[in-house]
Amino acid sequence: MLFGSYKLTRGHRLIADYISKNLDDIPFMVEEDLAAACQVSVSTVSRFWIEVGSKNMKEFKQKLKDEVIMSPSRKLQSAFSKMEEQKGAAAASVMAPTEYLRQSADRLDQTSFQAAADLLAEAGMVHIYGPGSAECLTALLDFRLTRFGVYVKRIARGGHELFEDIVHMHPGDVIALFGFVAESPEMVVLLDAAKQRGCKTLLVTDLAVSPMLEKADIVLYTARGQQWEFHSMVAPIAVMEALIVAVGKQREQQALANSEELHRLRRQYQKWLPKKV
Repeated sequence: MLFGSYKLTRGHRLIADYISKNLDDIPFMVEEDLAAACQVSVSTVSRFWIEVGSKNMKEFKQKLKDEVIMSPSRKLQSAFSKMEEQKGAAAASVMAPTEYLRQSADRLDQTSFQAAADLLAEAGMVHIYGPGSAECLTALLDFRLTRFGVYVKRIARGGHELFEDIVHMHPGDVIALFGFVAESPEMVVLLDAAKQRGCKTLLVTDLAVSPMLEKADIVLYTARGQQWEFHSMVAPIAVMEALIVAVGKQREQQALANSEELHRLRRQYQKWLPKKV
């Protein structure tokens, strides 16, 4: 319960009750809207924030965003609710992320996309950082770029261990960052260290507003759903696959040569390896 520990007046209870039942609307409301919805005075609404431990409505909205709206359980619940609305229809669930693909395609800047492909194709080393659910993207980028002959190193550590990776970054290297939700301390360090060490940075993000956007050399946008929703990785994977193909085209001769050599090795040694079940 959001307000279970507070002793509230009748007017403030009306406000608390309304907020509890309309969490998704609160970020878009002002005090006058809330007063009208609860049929109380604006001054009653203004006093309410102090009673529930906030300085004002702006601070309360931030707390609501951090503690409730963007909580993992609420995002997961949103996914469950959508499935229930669709009566568990598998086809509808599979097709749901297509809107994120459309949004990503609409906002994909061709100049930035080509610059990103050039950057990765010509890098001395590509260092990849993608925490949490973005680990699947780092694995995909690592696997595909390595096949094209690009030298890749995944940054799997955070905290003070991050410095162990930064030591091996040199001018001409590229740091590919998957920055979703917010700018983490690790992102701050990596973006700053890149400039200090003469590295270029590629940021893949679903954020329209973030300090990271100004710090990165190239930014590619990909949609994953609203902040309070269960985030889909379908569009980010599609954007990465398109980028990988563009890099492969840039390194066409080496990519084809490596593919031929891979085919030869498979034919030569496959009889010695256990078959996949």
